[in-house]
This record gives sequence, C-alpha cells and structure tokens, in this order.
Amino acid sequence: MRKPDPTEQALHALRQVRNPSDLAPFLRNKSAAVVARAAKMAAEMEGGDLTAELVEAFRRLMKDPAKLDKGCQALINITTAFAKRDAAVAEVYCAGIRHVQMEASYGPPVDAAAPLRAISAIGLVRMAYPEALLHAVDLLLDDWSEARSGAVRALAESGRPEAELVLRHKARIGDKRSEVTGECFSGLLRLGPRVRALPFVAEFLEHANGEVAEAAALALGESHLAEAFPLLAAAFARNSRTAILWAMALLRQDQAIEFLLRQVEEAPGRTAAAAVQALAIYDGDTAIRKRVEQTVAVRGGETLSKAWRDHWKK
Repeated sequence: MRKPDPTEQALHALRQVRNPSDLAPFLRNKSAAVVARAAKMAAEMEGGDLTAELVEAFRRLMKDPAKLDKGCQALINITTAFAKRDAAVAEVYCAGIRHVQMEASYGPPVDAAAPLRAISAIGLVRMAYPEALLHAVDLLLDDWSEARSGAVRALAESGRPEAELVLRHKARIGDKRSEVTGECFSGLLRLGPRVRALPFVAEFLEHANGEVAEAAALALGESHLAEAFPLLAAAFARNSRTAILWAMALLRQDQAIEFLLRQVEEAPGRTAAAAVQALAIYDGDTAIRKRVEQTVAVRGGETLSKAWRDHWKK
C-alpha cells in the first residue's frame, strides 16, 4: 500500500482551514506547493496577521529559489498577499523586484520570476517606499513583458504627476508587446486629468499598428468614461474597426449601447454581426436582448444569424 504523500495530505488539510491564523503551520511547510496555496489563502482571507510567518517563508525560499520554489509560485503568492494588504515589507519587495529565475521550458528558458518583479513594484508604490518610482522606471526596461506591464501599473497607481510623464513617453516610444502599451493607455486614463489623457489615448486609435490601435480602443472602453464615447464614434466613422465596437460595449454607457444597436439595424452584414457579438456582454438585459433578437430576425442573413447563435446564450 502506497504511503500517504505529505504534500497531498497538507493540501487536503488546507481545504478545511477557515481561520487565517490556522495557516501559520502551512507557511512553514517544506513543500513550496503547500506554502503557495497557504499564501494565496492568506491573501484572500480577511483578518489575521501573518506578516512574520510570510516573511520567514519568503526568506527561507529565497535561500535557493530555483531548488526550493520551482515555478516561483510560492514567492509570487507571498508577495501578492503583502501587496493586497498594502503591507510595508520593503525587504520582500526589494528582493522580489531584483529576482530573476530562469527555468527550462519546451522552447527557450522562461523567467518564472517576472510576475514577482511586477507585484513587487506595485507593493513598493503602495507602501510609499521612497525609491519606488525609481525601481518602477528601471523595470520598464525589463526583458519580460509581464514585468514591464507591472512597472506601468505601479507608476499609474502611484498617482504622482511625474509618473504621467513617464507613461506618455513609454506610450510614444512603444513596446514590442502591444499589451504593455495598452497598460500605458489604461494607466494614463486612471492617472492623468481626463482633459489630457482622453485625447492622448484617442490619437492611437489611428495608429498604423492594428494591435496598438486596438489596445487604445479597449483602454477607452474599459475606462467607462462618458467622454470617451464621441472619440470612439469619430474614430469608427473614419475606420470601422471591430475593436471600436468592443470598446463601445465595454463603456457601458447608454449612448454607446444605442450606437451598437443602430449598427445591428443599419450597418452592412459583417459590421452588424460584429455589433451583435459585442452586445453579447448584455445578454442578461431583457430589453437589449429582445431588440437584438428582433432585428436579427427581421434582417435575416446567415452572417447575422450566426453571430446571434454563436455569441448569445440560448
């Protein structure tokens, strides 16, 4: 008979934990998988002070992270738990933002610690560490896009006026990954005054790189700002990109929803079908659902009907 696996037993026992203080012994477990699960639970539970136990677990794993925490998940979860609680643990964040952990993969080696550097930058900002912005700016040059995105989020979260300058510059020079540029757009819409941020991001709706233009549209949509609607509508009049329809839906503004419904009713087949797909995020809204369904039935056509069948719940 196979002996019970200690890690499996500990993970099973963790599922029964309801009190944060009961996580302490699991954070001292030799298994990184157990520590990772316990740290994740610590981040999600309210109450309890596990600072000492989390710091000690972090220190122990950092003695030989490639061996003790393959995949870096325990270190990431510990740091995330601190950042979520705005904990002032500069020791953890400063070590995390410098940590690189290259690991084998099916292709080239990957840096498992890139998310750790990202959350460490955010943690430094949240605790108002004096050199937090310096660390974040350095991280903008990281080799890994996940770390660069974290640096952008940290700069935006700082609320500092100088961060706006850095994000505008980064957006202008671009990034080899469009999602990082998209983080710049979203950060500016949260950070900068709307009178500056909105027209700046809207400029990129005309960008020659379609992925950058899409990132700008989605950032405007996710801002939920009513002032973004006329900018998106004007851009759509010039270039009817599908991403703008998705952005309209994400705005969750009445005027944007009405715009999409008119596209379903009046636009050419493919554009109308794209609007049907974008509006599917409102499939729980009876009035919108009824109007879309009736319009599709009246207009007919396989392209429109397929968009309805594929993207709206029955």
